[in-house]
Amino acid sequence: MVENYVHVIAGLAVCSRVADVWTTYQVTPALKLEANAIAQRFGWPFALLTTLIGLVPYVSPPLGVIVLTASFMVSASNASKIVMARALGEEELTALTRRIILATPPWPGLLYLVMPAFFIASLGGILLLFYPAASDWGYYFGIGMLAYALTILVWYPVRYFRVRAEAQKTPRQGLEARQINAPVL
Repeated sequence: MVENYVHVIAGLAVCSRVADVWTTYQVTPALKLEANAIAQRFGWPFALLTTLIGLVPYVSPPLGVIVLTASFMVSASNASKIVMARALGEEELTALTRRIILATPPWPGLLYLVMPAFFIASLGGILLLFYPAASDWGYYFGIGMLAYALTILVWYPVRYFRVRAEAQKTPRQGLEARQINAPVL
């Protein structure tokens, strides 16, 4: 028999996955702004399948806590971009993102992109400091935060370099970056 708390964790994990997919759709219906190259390549059928990850708690409740923590954090990040995406539209927001990436030199650009990961990892580390035993739920929330930080450290630079590489293939996009009155960093 499955303990009741496992159903709660599974319900929250599924909700977190649905929230991630829904907020992603709100920001980028054509997945042009999706940082995860795998999700971008395989599209919405793949994204919808990821909601099944929410059932992980039935195999491992602690892993379910990690999934729900990281997924709710991704959802929060996505949700913070919905207003801008709705106001500009996906095409214009994609073009703006491209111009910003091209106008920013790689060294500070990458640093600023991954900086949130360090703050989030710090919070995850603090949770692990206060809940060092794997028998504590706080431990798994901390691991979930570290998992989200790792996601930022992997996918944000991948997207950054992908956008820069695509811009080198099409010279017009490179010119767009010079038209911005961006401060030199």
